[in-house]
Amino acid sequence: PGLSIILTTPDNFATIRATVACHRRQTVVSDLELVIVCPSRLELGYDVTKLTEFAAVQVVEVGRVQSVAHGNAAGVRAATAAAVALAEDHAFPAEDWAEAFIRRHAEPYAVVGPVVTNGNPTNGVACADFLIGYGGWADPSPGGLATHLPGHNSSYKRDVLLSYGDRLQDMLDVESVLHWDLRSRGYQLYLDPAVRCEHVNFALWSSWIFVQFNMGRLL
Repeated sequence: PGLSIILTTPDNFATIRATVACHRRQTVVSDLELVIVCPSRLELGYDVTKLTEFAAVQVVEVGRVQSVAHGNAAGVRAATAAAVALAEDHAFPAEDWAEAFIRRHAEPYAVVGPVVTNGNPTNGVACADFLIGYGGWADPSPGGLATHLPGHNSSYKRDVLLSYGDRLQDMLDVESVLHWDLRSRGYQLYLDPAVRCEHVNFALWSSWIFVQFNMGRLL
């Protein structure tokens, strides 16, 4: 496959159904591998043989999903394509998203990121969450070389990630830190305005404040 998509669900297929539907509509879907990371096939509760559009589909069983980084690291290790794209259950890519990623990864960039649009722009909390989390890559953007890129929604050359070995999960906890480390090692990161993704953000104060506090602690 030209690109492996890593998509983690903490429970079942219903959680990722809408995002998978976006991936099934990709212009190069027949050149894509979908890697679903979940607690178990039984808990996933879906027959992945129905996903016939993809070049390949894997289900990676990890038991309890400890974190997004835990799931993504397992997915990266299982993937077979030279480039891997991280995906989320609340982020919805444009139909040419994967095609643009594959095209850009023919160049020497270690990480390629998308421009992002706000998926729930009428909610004030969501707008604040979007600006803090993704404002630096908001669509429209001219793109170009970047110091760091959108977490959980960017793509990587797989061998670059695997070079971290047992540290990969820790490095994926806060991807900005991973990106800064890659730049210190001489790798280049690229924001591609041809890669577009819609991101749905936290909309409740109670949820958002809790997440912001703990993300700050994690960073």
